Amino acid sequence: MTVLQSIFLGLLQGFTEFLPVSSSGHLMLAERLFDVNAGLFFDVMLHVGTLFAVIIALRHSLWQTVRHPVANKKFVFIVVASIPTFAIALLVKLFVSEKIMNYLLPVGFALTAILIVLSDKLSKPRFRLEEASWASVIVTGITQGIAVFPGLSRSGSTVSVMKLFGANSVDAAEFSFLLSIPVILASAVVEGWEALHTAITTPWYCIVIGIVAAFVSGMVSIYTVMRAVKTKSWIWFAVYLTVPFALSLIVM
Repeated sequence: MTVLQSIFLGLLQGFTEFLPVSSSGHLMLAERLFDVNAGLFFDVMLHVGTLFAVIIALRHSLWQTVRHPVANKKFVFIVVASIPTFAIALLVKLFVSEKIMNYLLPVGFALTAILIVLSDKLSKPRFRLEEASWASVIVTGITQGIAVFPGLSRSGSTVSVMKLFGANSVDAAEFSFLLSIPVILASAVVEGWEALHTAITTPWYCIVIGIVAAFVSGMVSIYTVMRAVKTKSWIWFAVYLTVPFALSLIVM
C-alpha cells in the first residue's frame, strides 16, 4: 500500500462513515476499483480514527450522557438499542459468508436510498429524543444491526428510522452518532483481535496516515450531517447513491 492509497482510503472511510451513504460499501467499491488490498488491521484502524472523531465532535453531549447515566435517557437508550445491534451483528458474522455480503452490496445501496426518500417525504417531527418511545429505540437498534450488511448505511438507516417514528431530525442524527460509539468500539476490539492473528503487511506509517485522514474527514462528515439535517433535504444523498449502486452492479 502506498501513502496516497492510505490517505485516499482514510478520507473515504471517515467522510462516508457518518454521511448516509455507507462507508463499508464505499470501501469495498474503492478496493475493487483500484485493486487495493488494505487488509483487516488497516480497516480496523480507520474505524478507530472515526471513533475519535465522533467522541471529540460530540464531547459535550457524550459527557452529559455519561455523567448522568440514570437521569439522562440517552445513555439508557444507547444501551437498549445496542443489544439487538450486537445480537444481529454476531449472527451475521457467524452465518453469512463474505461472498453473500458482496452480492448484497447493490441491494444495500438501494435500500439506503429508499429509506432516505421515505423519511424525507413522510416524517413529521413530533418529539425530542428524551420523549422517544421504547419501540422507536429498539427498532433503531435492530436497524443498526441489519446495517452491518455493506451498502446499507448505518447512519442513514438509523436517522431515517428515528425520523419516521417522529423524532426531531437533529436529535435523530445526534442519537445515531452516539449509538455508533459502542458499535465502532466493539467492532475495533473484535476485528483487532482477529487481525493480531493474521499477517500485517501494511507499513506502519501508512496505518498512522490513514487513521489521521479518517479522523479529519470524520470530523468534517459529522458537522456536514448536523448542518444538513437542520437546513437541507437528504434527497440529494439518495440521488447520489444511484452512482455507487450502478458501480456495484458492474464491479461486484
